[in-house]
Amino acid sequence: DWHIPPSDGLQTPTFENFTPHFEYDSLSVSQLLPHMNQSDSNEAGHYTYPWIVELVPDDPGVESNSAPASVEGESTMDEPSTSRIEEANVNKKSNRRSKDKRELVVACLDDCEVCGDRSTGHHYDVASCNGCKSFFRRTLLDGRRFVCETDGACPVLPKTRKEQKRRQCRACRYRKCVEVGMNPNGIVVEDEKEREALIRVLKRPSLLHVEIPHKIVSVGERFNRLVDNLQYIEFRHQLLRASELNPLPSNPQTILDILQRPTAMGMPQIEMTGWPLSQKLSNTAISLEEHVQLRIPLPRFPFERLPPTFKFWFYADLVYACEWARTLDFFRELDLNDQRELICFGGWQILNITHSFFSYSKGSEKALFPDGKFSVWTPREAERDVITPMIKLQIDRTEYILLKALVLCNPTCDRISDRARSALEKERQKLTRVLLNHCMKTHGQRGPARFGDILALETTMLHQAKKTKELQSLLTVLKLRTTRINLMDEICDIDYVP
Repeated sequence: DWHIPPSDGLQTPTFENFTPHFEYDSLSVSQLLPHMNQSDSNEAGHYTYPWIVELVPDDPGVESNSAPASVEGESTMDEPSTSRIEEANVNKKSNRRSKDKRELVVACLDDCEVCGDRSTGHHYDVASCNGCKSFFRRTLLDGRRFVCETDGACPVLPKTRKEQKRRQCRACRYRKCVEVGMNPNGIVVEDEKEREALIRVLKRPSLLHVEIPHKIVSVGERFNRLVDNLQYIEFRHQLLRASELNPLPSNPQTILDILQRPTAMGMPQIEMTGWPLSQKLSNTAISLEEHVQLRIPLPRFPFERLPPTFKFWFYADLVYACEWARTLDFFRELDLNDQRELICFGGWQILNITHSFFSYSKGSEKALFPDGKFSVWTPREAERDVITPMIKLQIDRTEYILLKALVLCNPTCDRISDRARSALEKERQKLTRVLLNHCMKTHGQRGPARFGDILALETTMLHQAKKTKELQSLLTVLKLRTTRINLMDEICDIDYVP
């Protein structure tokens, strides 16, 4: 007999009339198979580890039809042809399974409901990736019990690279699997020992719950975890802005199109080359207000003749804002219609605060973008960003990411459901507490006043967004826009009439 100890943070339950012979956490089945017996139990009555045979075509597993290892002194020379035939059959089944898996990947367009990564199909009644599907299966069949070290609300994020390991709270990942509706009745097993383990789970619903320890976790530790999560999401947002992903205004996509496709935030991004751009590719030389006052139509851009490195930031940042919002846990908990309404309400503010802080962090008083371009600079245009207030306040990065989350987490949006409004109010209280705590910690007695000054920027951006939407409506009514931009019209609530 041999034993592999469980990993840290893992609690193994003891079931009635069942004592696991050993446990494993990270070893693969292929590593364990050479040491296993083919029977379910030995003469001493101890359970040995089962063979695993997965019948679901899109579920990666190990299927072994190889002959048992020969005993020393015995000859296996009388069965060479049988071994080759069995090996050929295994290869055919493996190729057939791989083909089925590829077809499922193409057919499923939903994101994984657990971590937000690209899903490979509907597993156990839920659109999920292979990682979360296998994690749910292993947790139940192995009888694992995880314990969250905090308050049971850790973020569950996708991997950014294929070879990257997840370093997240497994208790909260399993909790998310249960919450989104993964159905243990959908697990197919052939091995008798796995079948017994599955029956025990189905008979004891308590095994589908996650334990949260009753220990004291400091407020500062919880705040740090929330800030760290937002810092990482902001890092991914800036990578997206500097990447080769270049959405054009001519794309007819809508908010729902963006929300329902695989998220770009969890995909590897290639940094755009050829920046900074030549100033010959500057935007229009007059402001939008002057276009309205002078009745000058907006120019028609020849998209096909522009270099691939040229981005229309007013549009690209709207798309990136939608992608950023999708990674926030409180946003993902909302219904699809509530998500859309929240994007319409806060999309312009997210665009505003993102390029304002980027410009401020680069020491620029004008709106600066990652490609080195400046926006049109007139006194009226300066009223569309919050760069100057940020310079006056000397806002730091933590204050910025918390304010950015608060801009989206706004329960005053009048088109969302009561359920969504209640969830946003609860999340907003948490974010404001973290922001106030940070201000008190870094500014002492001036903390409350600074807290109020930072929240005042949210009101400023809300008024700026309202003016921008009104200006876009004027351009449409006066027929000064030569091209319809679906995403912008949807956010501005414009019915475009060519």
